[in-house]
Amino acid sequence: MQEQEKQEVVVAYKAFNKDLTCRDFQFEIGKTYEHDGKVVACESGFHACENPMDTWGYYDLTQSRFCTVELSGELCRHGEDSKVAAGRITLKAEIGLPQIITEAVKWMLAFVKDMPAAETASGDYSNLAASGDYSNLAASGDYSNLAASGNSSKLAASGNSSKLAASGKKSIAVASGLNCKASAGEDGCIALAWWDDDAKRFRLEVAYIGENGIEPNVTYELDEDHKFSKVEDES
Repeated sequence: MQEQEKQEVVVAYKAFNKDLTCRDFQFEIGKTYEHDGKVVACESGFHACENPMDTWGYYDLTQSRFCTVELSGELCRHGEDSKVAAGRITLKAEIGLPQIITEAVKWMLAFVKDMPAAETASGDYSNLAASGDYSNLAASGDYSNLAASGNSSKLAASGNSSKLAASGKKSIAVASGLNCKASAGEDGCIALAWWDDDAKRFRLEVAYIGENGIEPNVTYELDEDHKFSKVEDES
């Protein structure tokens, strides 16, 4: 953990319980709160994550509320993910699950601009693979292939017809392009996109491994009714 000497304003995302509490502290949208005392990541201060997907490691995706926030004052960053502790927090707006997934894809695509070439790809037909835990992979080109075997991996693809496979536990695979296919390991999550009948609104379907018959390490796509369907063996 490295404390920030220069004050700055950090735009981030925060998850809450359904009553908008976090660790028994009651929040309200639109309000600013000040922490009294030392700010230490994971110990004291107000916490939020710059990467929207990192909030899912602290709060259940299906049982939580999410907000965009601004962090300022004394700041202290967490070394293992994008969590930031702050002396001051302002709750800007509440966002729903589809929006936070969309924001997560945007964040990943922006983030990978500074990542090594082996971990990011913008061209069509790109192939990315990572075996370590907590891996982050993103591809913006059509027909991209992303694979991660480590636990808590996060995969994001914006291109059409992309394929994502995350075999580690608690992995997240998000594809915002059309006609994509994805799989995730135990306790993981898959999000696939489609357009409504008038092609006016972008929509996302989310499936959770272990619920409603969704199996770990099985590849799924959306059928014509926008339901998750197993992909037949393509070999």
